[in-house]
Amino acid sequence: MPSAIRLVALDLDGTLLNSEKTISPRNLAALEGLRQRGILMVPITGRPAQGLPDAVVNLPGLRYAVTSNGATIRDLSTGETLLERHLDAPTALRVLEACRGFDMIRELFRDGLGYLSQADYEALGRRYESTAMRRYVLETRRVLPGTVEDHLRSDGRSIEELFFLTDSVETKQRLHQALEGLPGIAFADPFPRDLEVITGGIDKGAALRYLLDLLSLKPEQVIAMGDGGSDVPMLQAAGIGIAMANAEPQVKAAADRITGDCDADGVAQALEELILSGD
Repeated sequence: MPSAIRLVALDLDGTLLNSEKTISPRNLAALEGLRQRGILMVPITGRPAQGLPDAVVNLPGLRYAVTSNGATIRDLSTGETLLERHLDAPTALRVLEACRGFDMIRELFRDGLGYLSQADYEALGRRYESTAMRRYVLETRRVLPGTVEDHLRSDGRSIEELFFLTDSVETKQRLHQALEGLPGIAFADPFPRDLEVITGGIDKGAALRYLLDLLSLKPEQVIAMGDGGSDVPMLQAAGIGIAMANAEPQVKAAADRITGDCDADGVAQALEELILSGD
């Protein structure tokens, strides 16, 4: 079975990237082992395109990247956009209207960047104070002169997603309930307190299946690894779905197996066992 694997799909934060948001030497060596065997590695992340770390973008042989929870697939070697399933502005405005009463950080992703108000930008910095995520989030965000609603009304192009950062699991649950009846939307569930709204019919799993069709690959030729709720469709779309030891309970329940923690080279552990130990 391992010799039949042709593609490895990896979430980034909490999976390939450790808590310091770097790729460990052991994980890098495992990725190089894949490249030498002609096996594609595809990052499938909730990050927008401009949020892909240099350490990922500069990986030798990297060709495809799936960003914004499946909303966009790009061929990095040609710059071609292979898939674009975005949320239209009127639908996004209806979502924002439905959650008007919630005290939370509101962001929209467009053209590979996050956009938010000045107040929310400052709140985002405070939320990630003293964490490895702070530099990433602040460098990949742009401050708007007004609110995200103002921006959508003045620029009616579609967006990749809306990203809501709440103060608690309970607030997130209430937010989900307030939005779940709206037509034309779907949800990604990356972190316990946060909710991402994307267009209906797309998620990490649907994007992976689209890419497999494009490459004439079968699910049984794919390994996928992740840790967050938004990774569940991706794990289910792969022949072998692997949850990290640091994954949320529902992710572990959906996986075929569990590997080590992201801070213990869990990606490399799984790849060594399933593919690289053959030598």
